[in-house]
Amino acid sequence: MKAALDQFGKAIYSPGQKASLSDAEFQQFADNCVVALAVGGEGARLKAVTDSQQVHKTALRLPNGETMAERTIRMYKEAGFHDFVALVFHHAQSVVDTLGDGSRLGVRITYSHDPERPVGRGGAIRNALDNGSIPRDKSLIVHNPDDQIIRYEGSFPRDIVAGHLAGVERGMLATPIVVDGTPYTYTGMMIENGVVQQIEMYPFIPIPTHVGVTVFSPGVYEYFTRLFDLSKKVDFESVLFPLLSQERKLYSFMIPGRCWLSVNDPKALKQLNEYIQSEQAASANR
Repeated sequence: MKAALDQFGKAIYSPGQKASLSDAEFQQFADNCVVALAVGGEGARLKAVTDSQQVHKTALRLPNGETMAERTIRMYKEAGFHDFVALVFHHAQSVVDTLGDGSRLGVRITYSHDPERPVGRGGAIRNALDNGSIPRDKSLIVHNPDDQIIRYEGSFPRDIVAGHLAGVERGMLATPIVVDGTPYTYTGMMIENGVVQQIEMYPFIPIPTHVGVTVFSPGVYEYFTRLFDLSKKVDFESVLFPLLSQERKLYSFMIPGRCWLSVNDPKALKQLNEYIQSEQAASANR
């Protein structure tokens, strides 16, 4: 089964390249880029935790005292990014109370509130473009802070920018960050003529998977204006990505699967807490 899945993975994915960036070129990109934190979602599978504390899930305190939102901001700030916008709706005040204007974190943070109803990530970006929170002449990185980057060797922000710029050189407008697959959550079986030939628990399915981080060039903003309005809830992945793919303007950059943790249920939150505790223990023993 594994050999067949490996062959399938090779058939549907071949990597692109990273651009070679000098420190000055990278900093120029960072200085002309806004990092949008998608923190407006309800987080239904963590509602028991978040509603009891009246906070957004990205504002929950982790063992080291940080929140997922602060941890994400720190990663980009340490790489050289300074301008952020938080796209807020559910438990918006908890995010504002946690992050403030960003001065405590050494960055600048503005807020774009969804209108009277949640509008999804597509509508939230359209709304932020309309109200000026995302300047139309700057690049954009959209990061869902509940998609946590862990165990990454090197600089994640620098690497995704290098990957994106390699795509820009080929006429691309957007670069979703992906992993090379995800574990199947059930028992896998190989079956021949009705007879089970092989069992594999939680097999790895090698389909490139978006990790909730995307880099955009300013040329994509006209698509947000054309494709999204504020009358319904729509995520850009389901509308924008297929169109850019058809137009061959959608690139990709792959990171190791072990470096991505999607914190969307209590089990994943426990995993993140345990990882941070192990980081603290390792730091104390140095």
